[in-house]
Formats: sequence, C-alpha cells, structure tokens
Amino acid sequence: MKKIIRIAACLLAAVMMTLSFASCGGMGNTVMELGGTVITENMIEFWLSRYKAQFVYYYGDIICQQYDLDNIEQFWHIEDESGSGKTYDEIMSEFIYENAETYLCALYLFDQYGLSLPKETEDEIDAIIDDLCEKNASGSKSEFNAMLESYGINRKQLRELYLIDEKVDYLQDYLFGPNGTLGVTKVDKEEYYQKNYVRMRQICLFINERPEFDSNGDPVLDSKGNVKYVDMTASETQQARERADEALMKIKSGAEFPSVHNEYDQNKTDNIYASIYISRDSAMGSDPALEKIYTELQDMKVGEVRLIETENNLHIVEKLELVEGAYDDSANVDFFSFYDPETEGLLTFEGYLVEPLFLEYIAESLEKFSADIKIDRDALEKKKLSNVKANFNY
Repeated sequence: MKKIIRIAACLLAAVMMTLSFASCGGMGNTVMELGGTVITENMIEFWLSRYKAQFVYYYGDIICQQYDLDNIEQFWHIEDESGSGKTYDEIMSEFIYENAETYLCALYLFDQYGLSLPKETEDEIDAIIDDLCEKNASGSKSEFNAMLESYGINRKQLRELYLIDEKVDYLQDYLFGPNGTLGVTKVDKEEYYQKNYVRMRQICLFINERPEFDSNGDPVLDSKGNVKYVDMTASETQQARERADEALMKIKSGAEFPSVHNEYDQNKTDNIYASIYISRDSAMGSDPALEKIYTELQDMKVGEVRLIETENNLHIVEKLELVEGAYDDSANVDFFSFYDPETEGLLTFEGYLVEPLFLEYIAESLEKFSADIKIDRDALEKKKLSNVKANFNY
C-alpha cells in the first residue's frame, strides 16, 4: 500500500472558502468534498501522524543536530529559511493537505468509473487489521481502539483508511497498469525520456582512494562481494589531478574522446557501456556522485566536455545527444531500471512510469474539478504536524 502520494496539485484558491460540512461515517467532520466524496478531519490527522513518523525516523536526528534542538518537536515552530514567514509546521502540513486533495480526486474517480475492490483485497486488509490487533493488543478490540485513538481513529476507521490506499492503487492500475484503459504509450515513454534523461561518456580517475587490484588487474572483492578500496597518498591524488588536466587539454585540442579514454580512464567497469544514460530517479542515478554529474549535464550543451569532481573521482564528461527510443534497447536496460522500495526490487521503465503518469492525470483532473471542490480551510488547518502524534505502527 502506498503510504503517501506526492503531487504538486494546484491550491484551488477559488474554492478555499470557510464552509461548514456535515460529519461522515464516524470519521469526524468533513474538511474536503467533491461530488459526495469526502475527506474528514480524522483522515487528515491519521495521514499527518503517518508522515510525521516517516520524517522523524529519517531526518529527526539530523535536524536536531543541524538546529541544535533538544527534540524534534521544536523544529515545527522554526520559520522557513527562504523568508516566506511560514513555519516548517505550516509548510509541511500543507504538503499533506495537498496529498489529501489527491486522495479526494482519486476516490471520486474510483466511484465515477464504477470500480470496486476485489473481495480478496478486502479479506487481506481484514487479515492485516486482525493481525495488528493481535500483536499490539493481544486481540482486544477495545485496547486496540484505545491505541488508535492517539492517531484520531479507531479499528473500523483504520480498515477504511487501508482500503482507501488500495482503492488509489487499484485506480492507478485500472488507468495505467499493463491492461489499463489508458496504459503507458510510446509517446509517454519518449516524452519522459526526453525530459528527464541525459546521455554521456566519461573518463574517470581516482582521487583520495582507489580500488584494490589483484595481480591480474581485477578489483579485489570483500566477503560481501563489494569492491575493496585503499587510501591514496596526497602525491597520488595530485598526480591524478594533473593527469585529468592533461586529458582534458588533449580533448579540447582536438584529440578523439575514445583514444583519450583508452589512455587515461581508470574505471574499467564503465567499459561495458558505449555510453551512459542517467535520470535523477533511475537506479543508475541514485547515488550522490551520479546526481551531481546529472545536475551538471543538464546545464551542458551536447558535445560540451567538462571536468567534474566528486568525492573520490575526477570525471571528464562529454554530453551526448539522446538516442530516440534508447529505453527499448536491451543493451541499455541497466539505465532504465528503477528501485521499488515496496518490493525492494527493480521496476522496468514502463512499470516505473505508471505512477508519474497517474499523478499527472490526477493533477489535471483536480484542475478540471476545481470549481466543484469544497474545502473548509479553518477546520483543515487545525490539524498540523505539531499537534499530532507520530504514527510509527500503522
């Protein structure tokens, strides 16, 4: 189940008026409504609590060190450094409000398309709820409800919230999955590729540390299969810098890139690729060094050569023109794979595009329905990250 759905939705300023809505289904007062589909204050509190836990888990210690805080709760009252005059509490809570609009639109469309969840999905959710009740409250529903009350909900409402996640996933698959009504088209793939990918070739030299090599010149691996590294002396690093400058000068003086590569490159693992494709989200572009190279390449012109320094490497990079349809070439499969945190496996390029296309579709639908969306801002903004309990369990 997807816990948080990120979307840059419009703020719908024309309908952000103060309205009084009726409560719905025991989920508290309604704060958003579209055509009979509602988002309630209890749902907002639950989503805030869930996001707060994620934020605290991943960034809590770092934030406290950065701002010299005694605890993370102090962070919410700090004003954003951009000069907006808003606190981080206001800014980050607004992110959840926008996500709630995404849920509102998705649930509305789920009903409009006449969809319903398979019985086995509901059975799976019931089994999950029963298991949580057993593990956390020894099977006592009253005790389990008391625990859930900290997040603004009860057992029945938790079930509904989990089913909402499943409905959003089901709608996404209905529209853009393998047999979706819209699907992922060739045009979709090419547009995303042209917008998000860069292509390059590089000459790489080591600084600060280098792989340990055996007598055959192959990298030595540790017991986990990772390359072992050894520290370089200051003199060795300086020599690498001088060689990088020398290689760059040769290229700029007219030498062919491949010949300079053969003479100077030290990272032989790249030699299996004729060129390298990178996007910010692909599995190949998910480390800080490649992210820095990606950012620089976005600012470069095709044919431009630049020296880029990362933590332990000097990269002489040439930007190349994108080849149309490169994602369909089996030789490029490593560049068009995406890590999926839910399965801890890899998604294909087409599989990855399902979610961004879905979110784009929802954003367009939100604009289309904007005049019909009602939002009680006063009630909505009473729920903030600062006044909910972090939900690490549900």
